[in-house]
Amino acid sequence: MAKTRLQFDFSNEALGQLDDLKGATGATTRAEVIRQALRLLQWTIEQTQDEKATVLVEKNGTQRAVIFPYFPNRSTAKAGARSNG
Repeated sequence: MAKTRLQFDFSNEALGQLDDLKGATGATTRAEVIRQALRLLQWTIEQTQDEKATVLVEKNGTQRAVIFPYFPNRSTAKAGARSNG
């Protein structure tokens, strides 16, 4: 598999968070943490497509909806596209 090298600039705070995630996930490198994060983000997008809800089930059985504020509201985006088209 071909590889491409990327370079990122991190603030000291972000680098500390990356290192904390490295320890929490058992990743051996910072790059591995970023690859894990990309897989999680892809999975999250797939699971929330088509207005599907994502639910978190706590250890005690309580369920609650998970809202991802950094994803665009798909229903709003679709309505905007229809009205502008």
